[in-house]
Amino acid sequence: MSSKLAVDNVVSKLPGVHSARIVYDESGEMVEIHVLADISKPAKQLVRDIETAIFASSGIKIDRKIVSIAQISLDSGDEEEASVIRPYQKEEVQGYNFQLTSLETKATIRRLDITVILDYEGKELEGSSIVDVGDDEKYMAIVESTVAAIRDVIPSFRIEFIEKLEYGMTEIVMAVGSSLVNGKRKREAGARLCKKDSLNDFALVVLEIINKI
Repeated sequence: MSSKLAVDNVVSKLPGVHSARIVYDESGEMVEIHVLADISKPAKQLVRDIETAIFASSGIKIDRKIVSIAQISLDSGDEEEASVIRPYQKEEVQGYNFQLTSLETKATIRRLDITVILDYEGKELEGSSIVDVGDDEKYMAIVESTVAAIRDVIPSFRIEFIEKLEYGMTEIVMAVGSSLVNGKRKREAGARLCKKDSLNDFALVVLEIINKI
């Protein structure tokens, strides 16, 4: 366990890295390395730095394919979003072009209904999920709704890892998703600053990943 923590600490202390999570299999072998970093270095350089740091500190040679890098700028200011239906201004993307149109919430005494509406090449896609109003991880229902909305287009897509992180006074959502591409599962990472009272960011981080694949 101490050697695992040592490797975690080495990766987390690399320049430009804000946090790192390493997943091990039952035999103790590293199978996934998830890193949240700033934009001071290209992702490929960060992967090489991580590979070198792990080898130097532990003697273990890793496969670069297990490293997922999510980069985020921490200079953005907070913006309040308080409406129940949250429209979102579309962005230019490459690859898939899923865009968030709106996120609707309907609350009762015991449950919260969440509906995510997307635009894909002029078609409206919708996904829904239900969560207990007392659940501290309501954002997971937003993730589930977003994945449900794109299911007919990309049935193999799934979110493998998602976590809310605190960086100073800022909250960040980081996620890793994957989908089958030419018969092989391809993984991508995404991260976004969490704006105050915003639910959109959890849907947007999923779309960021999907649109990279």
